[in-house]
Amino acid sequence: METELKTEWPNDGTFADPSLPLHIDIGCGKGGFLLDLASLRQDAPNELEGDRNYLGLELRPSVAKFAKERTVRRGLAGKADFIGCNANVDLKRIVSQYSMFGEIALVSIQYPDPHFKCESNIKRGHDIAMNISRKGGTDKKSHQKRRVVTEEVINTLAKYLKEGNEIFIQSDVQDVLDNMRETIREFSNEYFVDVIDNPDEYMEENPVGVPTEREISVLDQDLPVYRTVFRRTCKEWQE
Repeated sequence: METELKTEWPNDGTFADPSLPLHIDIGCGKGGFLLDLASLRQDAPNELEGDRNYLGLELRPSVAKFAKERTVRRGLAGKADFIGCNANVDLKRIVSQYSMFGEIALVSIQYPDPHFKCESNIKRGHDIAMNISRKGGTDKKSHQKRRVVTEEVINTLAKYLKEGNEIFIQSDVQDVLDNMRETIREFSNEYFVDVIDNPDEYMEENPVGVPTEREISVLDQDLPVYRTVFRRTCKEWQE
């Protein structure tokens, strides 16, 4: 089922200036990462990025509502917003409507399924995921349905992102990152280039510079994080 979105969005007061480039965080959870980033950029603008708006997409409507309330409390109303939706269903409509006013500058997809909510179980969850990965998976069809990075999502981003704009992906489970990476390479190799050519290599540092809560917990336990960035090529989109 599609999430309700006003026909006037984002020019309905959601953003103070809907013509600004937009950073979309898919699977944003409670919005901590995006709010920290928006607050940091508001206090100390990044000259290379310029001014931006921030939008978090979260599958659970109640969690998206909580994140939206945090936006007001942190003084970021008009700069950041959150929508409860299924990116596989609603992303195309969201980016197409926003693109009528401003461009999509960056899309981040961080720590998607498997996502272990209890911080004390991160290490155990990491080990379970790695065991499943080594065994080749226990429920491949179910896993496919839960994937955030699908052919449809990547084609939507290829259509609406301009040359030079980026997709940032990261996970603490190597198989999850590799699956996302393989999907983008397979379905959009003409439209996106992996900034790291060797698929067996990964970015050592978070290029955004602001960690998620999960990322902090993972790094505190000296566990690895796997990352890369895909950059939009000059190839014009063809249906």
